[in-house]
Amino acid sequence: FEFVRGDLADETAVEELFDRVRPDVVVNLAAQAGVRYSIENPRAYVDSNLVGFFNVLEVCRRHPVEHLVYASSSSVYGGNEKVPFSEEDRVDSPVSLYAATKKSNELMAHAYSKLYSIPATGLRFFTVYGPMGRPDMAYFGFTEKLVRGEPIKIFNMGDCMRDFTYVEDVVEAVARVMANSPEVGAGPDGLPLAAHRVYNVGNSHPESLLDFVDTLQRVLVEEEVLPEDYDFEARRELVPMQPGDVPATYADASALERDFGFRPSTRLEDGLREFARWYKGYRKL
Repeated sequence: FEFVRGDLADETAVEELFDRVRPDVVVNLAAQAGVRYSIENPRAYVDSNLVGFFNVLEVCRRHPVEHLVYASSSSVYGGNEKVPFSEEDRVDSPVSLYAATKKSNELMAHAYSKLYSIPATGLRFFTVYGPMGRPDMAYFGFTEKLVRGEPIKIFNMGDCMRDFTYVEDVVEAVARVMANSPEVGAGPDGLPLAAHRVYNVGNSHPESLLDFVDTLQRVLVEEEVLPEDYDFEARRELVPMQPGDVPATYADASALERDFGFRPSTRLEDGLREFARWYKGYRKL
């Protein structure tokens, strides 16, 4: 293992790394994530998700790899009202710049796969959570505020559904996918076909936002992150939907199970409990 600190938008740094390491498989999980921040700072998403991903594709072209696996997002489904979301659904109506950049990643990877025979797989992650997660995610941010005694804002008046996917399930999915690249074939014209595919990686069990908050609060008390007599009701604030958000996410993960014999299945309570235990140690409570 070697850790190298760098910026994917730095073309020279990425080229030098690939020239030295010559990887067989590339798993690109680097991106500027988050829907709301894409409204505040859109340039960060262009730099990281478009320019940075372009640089990865270019070095995979110049230093041919056996498989490129990259992170897409459930956000590409936008305001799709058909549930569960399937890889066959149309995804051309994004409701945030973040979603647009992730859909762009899929299109760019498809084009490079077609042109340069790069086997590539995009993974549409659904609300990943767990220990060491992103501080801007709801479960982490809610915990931080509750510990400080601050109110938490529950969007769309709590009328939201999210398909929460535990991080260990995501790791298992990535490991299985990276070891099995799509085959490069030729079309009737003799030119290579795009060896590119996308998969949903989600728990296929959406939870209401209010149930999620109730479960989080209960495990925080049971794991002694918060005291038993904590007044949760006094710190709940129901607010309207925010720009860029969608009312529901729901993954059809049957393709992942069909091709790799695995689908995420960790219960929300179990995953949040692992987070609470990690958080307690992390904050030395």
